[in-house]
Amino acid sequence: MPKVSKEPVERVTLKLPKSVATYLRKAFPHGRRSEFIAKCILEYKHNQEVSEIEQALKKLRT
Repeated sequence: MPKVSKEPVERVTLKLPKSVATYLRKAFPHGRRSEFIAKCILEYKHNQEVSEIEQALKKLRT
C-alpha cells in the first residue's frame, strides 16, 4: 500500500488481548501492521461518515 501523504507519523500504544496481538504480529510483518491498522481506521471513519449522511437524508425524506 503506497503512502497517501507525507503526513508526520505518531507512535500509539494499543492495548489488545494477547491472542490478538500475537496474531497481528504473525499475520503482518514489521512495517505492515501500522498500514493495516491505519487502513482499518480510515475505512471505519469513512463508513461512519456515510452512515451520518444516510441518516440526514432519511430525516429529509420524512
